[in-house]
Amino acid sequence: MITLVIFTFKRNDRLLKCLQTIDSKNVNEILIFNDDESSELSQNKLGLDNKIIRIFNPSDWGFSGRKFRKPIYLNKVIEIAKNDKILCSDDDGEFIKGAVDSHHDALDKFRFTAGAIIRNRFFNRISRSILQGTNYAFQKSFFIDIGGYDETFCNSMGGGDVDFWYRVYKFSKTENIPCAFLPNAIQKVTARSSRKKNIRDLDPKEYTLNKHSLNLDGPMYKWFTEIRDKEKWMTIVYG
Repeated sequence: MITLVIFTFKRNDRLLKCLQTIDSKNVNEILIFNDDESSELSQNKLGLDNKIIRIFNPSDWGFSGRKFRKPIYLNKVIEIAKNDKILCSDDDGEFIKGAVDSHHDALDKFRFTAGAIIRNRFFNRISRSILQGTNYAFQKSFFIDIGGYDETFCNSMGGGDVDFWYRVYKFSKTENIPCAFLPNAIQKVTARSSRKKNIRDLDPKEYTLNKHSLNLDGPMYKWFTEIRDKEKWMTIVYG
């Protein structure tokens, strides 16, 4: 069985659409992390009555003062999830039919899996080089082995996915860990981030370069072409 984790902030309509696209009987636990402390979320508020869904609000952890807390919640998933297989999604992601089961089945053999992302709603083109923060899954032990998600990126309002993927890549190559790219496990992402980067307390680019002793130029979304081309280092699984 697999645990599906969804991170949400002020997008209940998209959250409900995401939930409606979960078509797998292998999902026996859905953990929803709401990061809107001004409006607590509940199944009743969403019009749901589902025994496998658990919803967490900032007040459950004693959080106050708006901050990007997804990195913290990702690490808490390891403590909370009852399954070894974990699939992560943002609230604006809609799974195509069979995508969730593709992750579930692939995790029998692989310790980390990434599905495909479609962000262009007009042309339905799969993003070929995205280091996504949604539609990826892992065995719980793998997430622990790479050191989890760096919570320092709470202060940068994002940017941690580049660091996360860099560590996934380095660990899998060094330790010969099997990872898989699932081109048919597609998730359509319907929105872009609205976080205000001008209120960052930390420059994610500078922090990442210093953390890994890297010397790279240009924007972060252009770094690591060898990692972004998943076909060069991940096993391709069509299923």
